[in-house]
Amino acid sequence: MAFQFQCPQCANVLQAEEFQAGQQSYCPLCGAVFLIPAPYVAPPSPPSPNLPYGGAAFPTGPAPSFPAMGPAPSAATPGFPAVGPGAANQVPLPPPPTPTFELREPELLHIPCPQCKKMLETPVEMLDQDVLCPHCQAQFQLRRRDSVEFKRKKEQEAQIREFKAGKTWLNLAIVVVVLVVLFLGALIVWDVFGKA
Repeated sequence: MAFQFQCPQCANVLQAEEFQAGQQSYCPLCGAVFLIPAPYVAPPSPPSPNLPYGGAAFPTGPAPSFPAMGPAPSAATPGFPAVGPGAANQVPLPPPPTPTFELREPELLHIPCPQCKKMLETPVEMLDQDVLCPHCQAQFQLRRRDSVEFKRKKEQEAQIREFKAGKTWLNLAIVVVVLVVLFLGALIVWDVFGKA
């Protein structure tokens, strides 16, 4: 269900759906970025003291369970107009802090020109395209496997494989030495006790 709220920056009246509460949006008028507030929910009227359940019929079956929700926004919540007899005396709250956004640097690969060998910084989006070297005007295709980062990664993987293979051979050599020592110990014991 749609509801209206005000931009925390310029008080422009905006509209959103209930499911959009808490999501990031921006004001088309001033460009401010903010989180969409929860829709205003009027507090329920107090039940009548003379009738059980405020005059409603007695509930049947188990009581319904509702998901836990935060407190309902009050009239002093930013984005909601102040209403009521003391509305003129209410001090407006400052607008909520605008969320900070991390701008991620685009992933750059360093690919050498095949002719002049000068390094070119290339965004990942340009891979597998034919380009001209700005230094020597040679035309070539940007490939990930030609990048310095790709070659460095392959070297690291080869080193890891060599280390694992070396460790495996070392463990195997230790097992062989232990077996030889046990075999020699058994021969010595058999020789000493075999003569007696």
